Amino acid sequence: MINLLLFLSVSVILVIYIKKAWEANAEYAKAKDLVEGVILSFNKDVEILKQKIEELDLRFQNMQLPDMAQIKTDIDTLSSRLEKLQEFCLTLEKKIENMKINFNKSSETFTQEKTGLKDQRELILPVKPAFPLKRERALAPLTPTELKVLEILSTEGDKTVREIRSRIGLTREHTGRLMKNLYDKGYVERRTDRIPYVYRIKKEMEEMLRNL
Repeated sequence: MINLLLFLSVSVILVIYIKKAWEANAEYAKAKDLVEGVILSFNKDVEILKQKIEELDLRFQNMQLPDMAQIKTDIDTLSSRLEKLQEFCLTLEKKIENMKINFNKSSETFTQEKTGLKDQRELILPVKPAFPLKRERALAPLTPTELKVLEILSTEGDKTVREIRSRIGLTREHTGRLMKNLYDKGYVERRTDRIPYVYRIKKEMEEMLRNL
């Protein structure tokens, strides 16, 4: 009797153990399938990424990079041509202004000869002393832009090239050359104790502009 009970107990335990082992094996199989699926999907993603990297590498190898040295040379060439063009425009502006002055003088002379006036000197010279003639000779070579700069300095005081540039609408290089030209010809003075230079109009020119 005892042996039978012992046999039955062992059998039940064995059945339970076999059932648990079967369930564990089934769970392991499911987990294995899941892991294999993840690994397979990961391998596919890696393969796709690898193909994309290879394509990008191939495109990069076939890509023709720009020649930076040539680009810099082209930029320098364009800058040089632009400066020459600005200088030409400044020279042309002065020539046009001189042509206007000469034309006005010719027109006045023609009018005086046509009306038959005897004393042309009285018509040409103003009632004031000879100073206005000096003033006209001093201002005649100036372009409208240069006159505008002198008026700005006369009414607003000392200014740098950057401040003058913002008022007349020219480039920094063009404005710098214009101010150097006025300085070389004695129309303005320049403070060199600070950078950037500060320009001021000469007192003589300021008086001439006030008498215009």
